[in-house]
Amino acid sequence: MQWLLIGIAAFVGVGFFIRWMTEAEPKEIRKIVLFLIILVLILLAGWLLLTGKIAAMGAALAAAVPFLVRVMKLGFLWPILRRIFASSRKRAQPGSFGNNTAGAGSSSEIRTELLHMVLDLETGQMRGGVVGGPYAGADLDSLGLDDLQLLYVDCCSATDQSRAVLEAYLDRRPDCTGWQGWRQKDHGENGAHDGGNDRDNNEQSRNGERSSSASGMTADEARKILGVGQEATREEINRAYKKQIKAVHPDHGGSDYLASKINAARSLLLRLCKD
Repeated sequence: MQWLLIGIAAFVGVGFFIRWMTEAEPKEIRKIVLFLIILVLILLAGWLLLTGKIAAMGAALAAAVPFLVRVMKLGFLWPILRRIFASSRKRAQPGSFGNNTAGAGSSSEIRTELLHMVLDLETGQMRGGVVGGPYAGADLDSLGLDDLQLLYVDCCSATDQSRAVLEAYLDRRPDCTGWQGWRQKDHGENGAHDGGNDRDNNEQSRNGERSSSASGMTADEARKILGVGQEATREEINRAYKKQIKAVHPDHGGSDYLASKINAARSLLLRLCKD
């Protein structure tokens, strides 16, 4: 009977632990795992001292050193192998970025007239591709500065927020630190060709599109932005919102446009939420 109660308690404890691991942040999991390992080592050392088996354990550890060294080498190589596998899979499936973001909850996906972008909430990095225009089908990371500048001109003439999304990507790309000059050049060319009034009208129309973009958002788009499923509860929506807004907030080097999209997605899904 005693062992039965211990087994039931252990089963319930493991269930709660697994549920916590599925909802906790990776940093919290690493801290708990490290704490448990240290606790087990301390208890093991105390038990060995009390039973007088410390010498035998020392001999066993000395014999296991070669095996432990091999395991550690494999552990160091695993992140490299995982990156190689991920990059090869991405090359094998061009244009498939963002397909697995909705279920993971660790990425935010935004699609515009010309671009399809995915923001990694863990690293803050953006990746994506072109879905319209002369560069359709191209990966943004594979485009050089000249191609990106031409793409920026196309995005400036788009009827949606392609320009704002591309600017957020350029802010995160190390070799595009001077992209703001493209904006000035584009404005100068528009002014010489269309005159100052047309440029002001273009800026006003862009501002109007930005303020009205949230009203045209669909439920599917909102779920992709927050990375939640169709049956997401209020708690899941709010949890995804808090996680994503930290990664894209302007105070942390993020984008006003992405922050506004996440806010709009949360408001829409909360209004549609049934629970």
